[in-house]
Parts: sequence; structure tokens; C-alpha cells
Amino acid sequence: MRRMVAMVVAALAGATLLSGASAPADEGGVPSGVVEVDGQEVPVLGTFAYHQRNTDTNPAIRGLVHGVRRIDGGTVLYYSIGWDSPKPFEGWLAYPDSSSPYKILHATDVQLVDTAGLAAYRPLASAETTFTTLTTDLDSEGGELRVAWAVFPELPPDVTEVQVTMPYGTASGVVPVEDGALEPVGKDPAPYVGEGWPKLPTAAELATADPATRTFPLARRTEALDGATKVLESPENVAVTLDANVLFASGSAELTPQASETLATVAADIAARGTGQVVVTGHTDSDGSDAFNQTLSEQRAQSVLAVLQPISGTKVTFVGVGKGETEPVAPNSTDEGKQANRRVTIVYGVGGNS
Repeated sequence: MRRMVAMVVAALAGATLLSGASAPADEGGVPSGVVEVDGQEVPVLGTFAYHQRNTDTNPAIRGLVHGVRRIDGGTVLYYSIGWDSPKPFEGWLAYPDSSSPYKILHATDVQLVDTAGLAAYRPLASAETTFTTLTTDLDSEGGELRVAWAVFPELPPDVTEVQVTMPYGTASGVVPVEDGALEPVGKDPAPYVGEGWPKLPTAAELATADPATRTFPLARRTEALDGATKVLESPENVAVTLDANVLFASGSAELTPQASETLATVAADIAARGTGQVVVTGHTDSDGSDAFNQTLSEQRAQSVLAVLQPISGTKVTFVGVGKGETEPVAPNSTDEGKQANRRVTIVYGVGGNS
């Protein structure tokens, strides 16, 4: 059999479970691990499903993720795709229209996301070539799966897993990053599952694309349940905003007992991966005179600095700054706005080691 049928339940028809494979108890019952299809070992590392044109009344498009693998000059994603409609599947209907820098009729709406390193990767492209499957090669009969591919920039050596997103932002889970292209190479540009793997571009061909233009930094935002701590993290630095209403009593620069635990958590992260200079900045609302607020903000910054510095390690240096009421983040015309403006920020580099 060349086909993966019964797409309505997204299962592998005629597949044999091999060592290390299992059949999870999800609704589709798709085996995970390595399965045998028509005598070929096929890794199944994730699944995805969405509706044509992202409209619920259209047929469901389904597929499997077979691997994210390092190759010369890039990183290839292998996946298979089809739908559970009895009508023939037209591959171009599975993807939004391509946009610059991509050529039309290429399957480019796929992405690799490194959540640890805070980076997203899109398929490589040069002025002449888009390094993904042609959507027209994915045409098939209903219930069949053809294997597609997309080549992304080379991932950093320490990246061991990535999240894979498919068209319309559909998640297909976390996939390990492995080495080497899958074999054997099939006869078709997009073989049916069990009939080999697509032929990939050479390293020389991939070298015509600029990986920097297809690599995008991400930011991570987190907030404590009580709102006392907010963190904005990029690949280069971390910005922590601490609620001064939690750290200090009103009009005071003396730290509260609760502040110790909060600052210890920040110091531990600085000690683990902080680099360069740590800037601690105090801010106030507009109540009181300019001079009072300036002095209070400086004193609060120094109070936080005095706790952080001894327990943050020796790889960083500290500076304390007071901004008074000069940099509000909300209107001072409301109590809520004033509360938001009473804060201490801590900014430090992480040198890309996030």
C-alpha cells in the first residue's frame, strides 16, 4: 500500500509499530515513534490538523511531522499532508498565499521556534529560489499523505528541540533536532508516505540564501500571579519590573519582608546567566514634590541594589539610577495609574545564553 488512509481518524493504515513506538490514547490514535509503512521505517514525531483556508466549514487538512534534521547548509523539516475529504486534495489550498521573499505556490507557512533561545526561523529563500515543497507537488487523492519539506537556517549547536508550527499558526508540538537527511530518497518530489523522502537542495544551493533574513528574535513576557513581578526577556537581555508597592511601604525606601524572596529570585537568575552591567532604576508617581520623588526613587534603587549585588555573582557590575516621576508608564490621574508608576526596574544582559 502506498497510502495513509482513514484520515478522518488521522491513523496510519497498514502501519506496523516498531521498537520505541507507541499508540497514544488521543482521539486520532496516531502511533508515535517509528512505524513501518510498506516496508519503510517512518518516524512520527507529531501531528497537526486545521481546516482549509482556516474555515471550520471546509474540509479538515491533517498531517504528520516526521523530523527536524540538520543538513549541510540548513535545517530541514519533513512532514506529510493531506485531507479527510473523499475529493482529490489540491496542495495549494492548504497554505495561505506566499508573500515576499517567497515565490508563489510554495509551502512557506511553516515555522520552527526555539523557545529556550527565543528565536523563530522561517524557510530559506533567495532571489531565484524558495527552499520548500511546491504545493502543486502535494496533490493527491482524498485520504492520502504526501511528504513535504522546508529548509530553514542552520540552528545553533546547542538547540536540541524546537516547536513546529504549520499553516495558520497550527501547533504540531515539540520535536527533537536530529542529524542527517532521511533516506531513502523517493522518485517523486513529494513522495507518498512509505515511498521514500524528498530530494533536498545541496549546500551550494542553500548558500545562495541569507539565513539572517529568515531568523527572528522573540520576546517572552511573564508575570507573577500577584502582579509583583513582570519580566520581559529577549535573546540579549532581561528587563524585570518590580511593584514598589510590594517592595516598600508608602513613601519609604526600606524594603518589606516580602521583598527578600522576590529579589532573591532575580539575583539567582543574574548569577546564573547575567552579563555586563545591571541597571537598577527607581520610579515614583507624581504625588509629592519633584525633589522628594527624585530622592525617593534614588534611595529605592540603592536599597534594591544593596540586596542584589552581594548575591548576584561577580560576572556583572551594578549601577543604581533614580528617575523620580519623569518616566510614567500610565496616567497619574488615576489610582491604578499611580500604582503602576511606582516601580523599580532591573535590566541586565544575558549574552544570548537564555
